[in-house]
Amino acid sequence: MQNAHLRMGKLTFVRQTRDTVTNVSAHIERLIAEPPQNSTTVTDVHLVSVFGGDQEIGAMLGAVHEGLRFQIGIGAREFTGSLGEKPTVYRASMQVPGWKRPVRHAVMLSRALFETTLGANSVARRTVLFDDSPPFVLHRLAVRFGLPVLPEWAGWLAAELRRRGLTEELLGVNCAPVAVKATKHRLLRILSQGLRRKAIRIVQS
Repeated sequence: MQNAHLRMGKLTFVRQTRDTVTNVSAHIERLIAEPPQNSTTVTDVHLVSVFGGDQEIGAMLGAVHEGLRFQIGIGAREFTGSLGEKPTVYRASMQVPGWKRPVRHAVMLSRALFETTLGANSVARRTVLFDDSPPFVLHRLAVRFGLPVLPEWAGWLAAELRRRGLTEELLGVNCAPVAVKATKHRLLRILSQGLRRKAIRIVQS
């Protein structure tokens, strides 16, 4: 946990009305976002895990449900982000020894990331993944699309997706996210070609 604050980002929400100004910030523990083009355009955020006090997290959740934008700071980089329409939110509290009030924790997912679950969107053309390790990529694609795969194909499939230009690195904080740009039909075709060329095999016991 030493220097943990150096591995975190900052999420800031500012809103001004005629009578009040809301300016709150929370610590980002994990983040997945599209690579920001610049500091002025709005970047799609797929996952943000934040923690803070009651007021900060409450304001953040209200803004998310309204589809409002945030300022995100990661080291020296700052950009504007949004979770888009119909985000999924999970809330929790953590009691820290010696603290009178619990720390509030929230995990917010974009619709695109939430729909990687089984049966949520089987016709998707792009899949956002939390981690780029070959076993994780194989598992999540198999779960989402119901692909008939074996665990030992993970390395081959990851290399094949990269060779075909079907993977795209995303911006991540404390994770290594990637997007796979392929439909279920194309993934099945890639697997079929691998079997015909004997790059992958089904070994019968």
